[in-house]
Amino acid sequence: MTISLRPGSTVMFTGDSITDCGRPATEHGLGSGYPLRIAGEWGLRHPERAVTWLNSAVPGDKVRDLEARWQADVLDARPDVVSVLVGINDVGWHTIAPEGHVIPVEDFAAGYGRLLSSWPDRVPAGNR
Repeated sequence: MTISLRPGSTVMFTGDSITDCGRPATEHGLGSGYPLRIAGEWGLRHPERAVTWLNSAVPGDKVRDLEARWQADVLDARPDVVSVLVGINDVGWHTIAPEGHVIPVEDFAAGYGRLLSSWPDRVPAGNR
């Protein structure tokens, strides 16, 4: 898959702690994980194509949590590209937290499907 980023594009990373990676404690708001690495590599390789990089991930989030904040934290930012990495808390939370519960695969798939199907038509098909 090829993603087209023109100068002035906005890229949003969202998901759980794997994406958050301490973002609130960082000056740039990207955390110290893969979003920062991608933004840094882009800047080194394409200094002539400035891109805005955002990260709205929340540690501990499950798909249903991301759904609840999808409009305000993702769609309202009007990004051109969104990277979603969420799911480990959906499948693993019940194994480490006594108050956790199993999220049926059907619920996970349906929630993820709703997120992706809500993506605006203004985004080029190659970037969905």
